[in-house]
Amino acid sequence: MQILRTCLLCVLFTLIGQCPPCTADTVSRVDLRSGLPEPIDYFVVICARESEPWGTGHTFVVWLQQDKRTGLVHSQGFGFYPEIEKVVVRLFTGDGAVRNEATKSASIKPWLLTHRLIVQVDRDTFRAGLGVKDRWLESGVDYHLLNRNCTHFAHDVMKAIELGAPEPEFGERPATYLSRLMALNLGRSRPEFQRLPATFVNGQP
Repeated sequence: MQILRTCLLCVLFTLIGQCPPCTADTVSRVDLRSGLPEPIDYFVVICARESEPWGTGHTFVVWLQQDKRTGLVHSQGFGFYPEIEKVVVRLFTGDGAVRNEATKSASIKPWLLTHRLIVQVDRDTFRAGLGVKDRWLESGVDYHLLNRNCTHFAHDVMKAIELGAPEPEFGERPATYLSRLMALNLGRSRPEFQRLPATFVNGQP
């Protein structure tokens, strides 16, 4: 349990860009807020990481909120996987499943992160993104390695938060897609963008 907590703490600091020794990922920040200031800050973070021990990489999404008054933080991370992950033939097509990233050993190893697109949003937009996760959880969407995978799940979330992200290309790797995404002028970036609050991939500190 202590080892797991240590790994989560590493993710905590990489999500705010304060862990240079253990990560060299590319970070981009976008502010999509359009309403009045709220007592809680809301973030949707699109992440790409390397696979372990091998593979094409993985895209997942972290939803994060922080109470400005108390400093309390809550976060949850989810990604789309083949239902049966250990059987190679099933990686190409078959049943899909949305999984809690805190249960995935690779997602709590910050040195595997390659990209993080940090998007600050309003409350309603934040909830719209969560709604996509809930729909995928309940819909039994099939998985296909090349044209309906973890990046397509993240793209569906990005559409819900109105980020203006392009469709993933056929067979495009997560790191390639996030790199392409970050090169675009998405949303409305603000130079005074605040740092992400410290948090875990899932749970409360």
